[in-house]
Amino acid sequence: MADLPALLAALEHDPDDAQALTGLVEAARQAPPDVRATQLAAARKVLAGRGRPDAVVQLIDVELAALPDPGARELTQEETDRRVDLLLEKGLALDSELLDVPAARAAFEAVRGLRPDDALAREALGELDMAASNWRKFADKYVQEAAASTDRSLATGLYISAAEAFVRFQPEVDEADEAERYLRKALEIDPKSAKAAFHLARLLRRAGRWADLAKLLEERGELASATGERVAALLGLAEVLRTNLGDPARAEAAIRRVLQLDPTQPQALRTVADAYMTAQNWPALVALYQSALKARRDEDLGTLLQIAMVLWRHVGDLDRAEEYFRRVRKLDPAHPAAIDFYRVFYPAKGEHQKLLALLRQVEKSPRARSESGGARPIAVEIAELAEQQNNPEKAIEAWKQHLRTEPASREARTALARLYRRTEKWNALLDLMKDEIERLPEADVAGRVGRLHEIVEIYRDKLRLDVMVINTYHAILKIDPDNRRAGNELAAKYRALGRWNDLIAILTRKAEAPGLGDGERIALLREIADLWAERFGNFANAIKPLEKIVELSPGDPDAVARLKEIYTKRRQWRALIDVLGREASVQGGAERRAKQGEMARLAAERLGDTRLAIEIYNAMLAETGDAPDTLAAVAAVYEREKRYLALAEILRRQRGLAGGKEAIALLEKLGQIYADRLSAPQQAAAAWQDVLEMGSSGCTRGSASRRSWSMRCSASRTGSRRGWRGCRWSSARRSWRSSAPTRPAMPPPPRRSSGRARCGSACSRSSRSTPRRPPRSRRSTPGRRSGRG
Repeated sequence: MADLPALLAALEHDPDDAQALTGLVEAARQAPPDVRATQLAAARKVLAGRGRPDAVVQLIDVELAALPDPGARELTQEETDRRVDLLLEKGLALDSELLDVPAARAAFEAVRGLRPDDALAREALGELDMAASNWRKFADKYVQEAAASTDRSLATGLYISAAEAFVRFQPEVDEADEAERYLRKALEIDPKSAKAAFHLARLLRRAGRWADLAKLLEERGELASATGERVAALLGLAEVLRTNLGDPARAEAAIRRVLQLDPTQPQALRTVADAYMTAQNWPALVALYQSALKARRDEDLGTLLQIAMVLWRHVGDLDRAEEYFRRVRKLDPAHPAAIDFYRVFYPAKGEHQKLLALLRQVEKSPRARSESGGARPIAVEIAELAEQQNNPEKAIEAWKQHLRTEPASREARTALARLYRRTEKWNALLDLMKDEIERLPEADVAGRVGRLHEIVEIYRDKLRLDVMVINTYHAILKIDPDNRRAGNELAAKYRALGRWNDLIAILTRKAEAPGLGDGERIALLREIADLWAERFGNFANAIKPLEKIVELSPGDPDAVARLKEIYTKRRQWRALIDVLGREASVQGGAERRAKQGEMARLAAERLGDTRLAIEIYNAMLAETGDAPDTLAAVAAVYEREKRYLALAEILRRQRGLAGGKEAIALLEKLGQIYADRLSAPQQAAAAWQDVLEMGSSGCTRGSASRRSWSMRCSASRTGSRRGWRGCRWSSARRSWRSSAPTRPAMPPPPRRSSGRARCGSACSRSSRSTPRRPPRSRRSTPGRRSGRG
């Protein structure tokens, strides 16, 4: 949409331009109030001077429509004053110039609605009322005075006043005839009277008398004193002939007469130009505009542009067109049509540098900056042209200029990145990429990470700045902790630089990441352990990753072996036992029992935790049954801990697996434990009886018989002396018989000394290992005392 000044200029040249009048309403609403009031007032003054009060009223209506509606909201004092002033001006123009009393009265009444005590409106309404009651009397008086007057000017004015009275208060057809008669008399007296001709033309137009109107306008075109009046009359004549009378030939003749009077008249120029364009008579059209251009005192941009465009687009004469475009650029250096022409003209001549210089000049003009939101920006064109001319520096500068005006331009950022890479301006490229990252939303993690990886490539491959590479990787991991690519590449960089502590830290972070497969996690933990052990000799810190490996893969031979070695060197027996337990958990058969046995021995011998050792042995027995070696080991632990009841149970289970001398030795030991440690003579006697029943050497049998006899008698010690002796004798007899079956007679009860003598040294050792007979109680029976004596 055109701006307010342009539309007003068009209306001043052609007050009947309906298109300009329609656009003027919206342009007035958008203009600031002070600018609108000033420009519309100036235009009304111009049109009033040209004798077009109807156009003046139209401009008043335009400004009134742009003001706030009093029915929509309450007006401010300033808005009220402005509306009142316009209504008063409109009422006066309607009354005095257009002779429309009803419309004038409505305007004055509207003023009183806004300002009831307005003196001017009250006075104007009073004058209308008085004139309405006396208009006939005044009209007759004007006619009589005009007929009697000898002054041509006075008579003309009186006849016009009489006609105006009829038009104002009696606009009916009969009275209109009276008004027409008096207006024609005025024109007979003064054919050049513009006012009489204006009112008569309105009467004829209102009555639809087009032939009479055409005749009047044709006469006005010949007789009017002012050139402007003659031009207006001829334009009106052309319109009536073309629209209402259907005579285009006479209409064209009228237009040509207008151009003879004023070669620059826009409406006439437009009409003739349209005819030439329809006929494609381009030379005549150029000559028409050249004539108009010569008639002007100064250069007219519109006319120059029309000539240049016709020569370029229709005639195809670029050299002649360039002359006029050069004149156009003197008036408007950044005119779009001229720039478009030179975009074609200079490349056709092979003068690309001139085009580049012209575009840079246009870019700096205020018009180019104000119209930057329209078509393709000049800076973009400059950049592309500079790049085509293999001038990357100027292209970069142009793209940067465009990016300053449009920071979100994707095209500019892409082009700058390409040019920075081409010219190896890595630092500038990094700044551009970092700016792009800052512009990305925080939620766009993938976009930010992608840009940061591109930055890493530049730091690593182009600038070779390891510190910045590492910092950028850390920035990636800060926003995306699970980014595997960044973690892997950062670890490789630390490995290459020999930064082992940092490498351990990043590998630990990767190993702790969720969703990582066990195989990859174990590999990371193994590398961490290797670094601690090999690079720092810190086996204590190597333990933790190795333990995690064993947790994930209990049978991992390397991790287990290294942990066993470290724990053994550091004498961490309990931890070593745990590792062996994990190793055993994935093994079976003899290997599992061997590991468990080693665990139990470490618990018992190194750790001193017999409870743990016993627990391990018991677990082994529960899994594999009564294995002899396991039973022997747990028996040793029980014996060392003096847990004789449990030891007796283990010996019993060993007895069940053993045979021969081994079984006899176990039974002897069992009997000793029952007799000496557990005070269980019956169980001890049973054990010794088992020894006798299994059979053995004479020494052993004799010792066993005595111990069996002793245990049985001990079980009956609460009886009488006789019972004691009987017990002793009966037991001795059974023992003797079992030990010496070939002897013919039972000897008397043996003494302990003679038994030891017969058994020899071996028997003596056995008797020393055999528990003695329980001591007699001091509260013994008389029989026992007499027997002892």
